[in-house]
Amino acid sequence: MSQDITHILQDAHPVTRERIFDLQTLLTELPPVECPVRHFYAHGLYAREMFIPAGTCAVGKIHRQEQMTMVLGDITLVTPGEDPRRITSCEVFVAPAGIKRAVYAHVDSFITTFHANPDDLRDADELEAQLIAPSFEALEAPLQEKLA
Repeated sequence: MSQDITHILQDAHPVTRERIFDLQTLLTELPPVECPVRHFYAHGLYAREMFIPAGTCAVGKIHRQEQMTMVLGDITLVTPGEDPRRITSCEVFVAPAGIKRAVYAHVDSFITTFHANPDDLRDADELEAQLIAPSFEALEAPLQEKLA
């Protein structure tokens, strides 16, 4: 892992959105790493599991709604407004809406997010369009429209 990425992960206390975007920009300059994703569907529920190989740093997407997250493995989780924290073994937590976070996998790890799926959609692309905001501006646009 490059020194610049290590600095962003370890020395940013607390982490900011800008630091996450800086990290994302740095990662685009490195060779891509395959992080396979699997999708699971149950009545009213959608789960998205990503495998992150050891030594890999990844930046997530902006979720429109809060969701449950489960980590299996050993990662450093970097979330804006918080100090970086290491998660080992297994942990389940609620991730609030509107965050963009980064992870570094110390060992092969899995991150699974669980989302409400009240329409029982079975198309991952369609679900992503509903669950993921392409930018913070898009996430905040409905609030701005209500205030106008």
